[in-house]
Amino acid sequence: MAAQPVVSVITDEVSQNIDGVIDFMAAHRVDRVDIRAVDGRNVLLFDDRELADLAASLTAAGLTVGCYCSPLLKWPWAGAPVPEQTNFHGFDPEAMAPDVAMARSFEVANALGAEQVRIFSYLRYDGFAPGDLADDLDRLLNLAEQHAVDLVLENEHVCNVATLTDILAVTNHHPHPRLKAAIDVANQLSAGRTAPAVDTVAAVARLGGTVHVKDLDADGRYVPVGEGRIPHRDILAMIVENAPDGPLPIALETHMPHDGWNATAASLRAVREMLRDRTS
Repeated sequence: MAAQPVVSVITDEVSQNIDGVIDFMAAHRVDRVDIRAVDGRNVLLFDDRELADLAASLTAAGLTVGCYCSPLLKWPWAGAPVPEQTNFHGFDPEAMAPDVAMARSFEVANALGAEQVRIFSYLRYDGFAPGDLADDLDRLLNLAEQHAVDLVLENEHVCNVATLTDILAVTNHHPHPRLKAAIDVANQLSAGRTAPAVDTVAAVARLGGTVHVKDLDADGRYVPVGEGRIPHRDILAMIVENAPDGPLPIALETHMPHDGWNATAASLRAVREMLRDRTS
């Protein structure tokens, strides 16, 4: 057996309107989605009825949810300032106490049938060390065990874990079978870092988790996957070769909201071709 790539789409990259999302998925033969925000609101802010209605709509359309892309730990630590250009994806960190947000995120994941909850590493500050995350990671991992979902730690350019090497530093410091990776090479480049080394990609892939795929042109602007400077074909091949056996989510996250349908469609074609249509 080997890793089996499964292409998914983060819904709000196509549209904030769930009916538009469903139409896109049907048109492009996608049956797995990741959820972040709907109608401009992070689903963490949905009440039980809204979550049930969303889950019912997705199920009726034949869609399953792979990951709840939560905003957990994408907030300041110990009074540190909020970096410029921070995107909270429809969630205001001041709207909900951290402990409440943590517990509710796992209720959201279970309500939607998600297998994973995406987390971050606090907004960037000087002097960060992996041990700074220990208390909150312990709390989140306990919740992950209770709710039978995995945590996927994303490298994000406005957060302390900005590179794949940073993911390894945290997971080595805090090893746990439910702590996995949300690999995002574009985010590493957006943080002003160089592309990850081959052995680093292989090591992070061995953690399992998910892969976020988007592309950048020479000026750092987002473009459809395959039209930019990131060598996704080689990177995806390396990840697939080293990831654990079983399904390997490859989530499209174009960051092109002005043309979400077309940018995601073009990216989907490119990624499927790179994976030699093994996901079709």
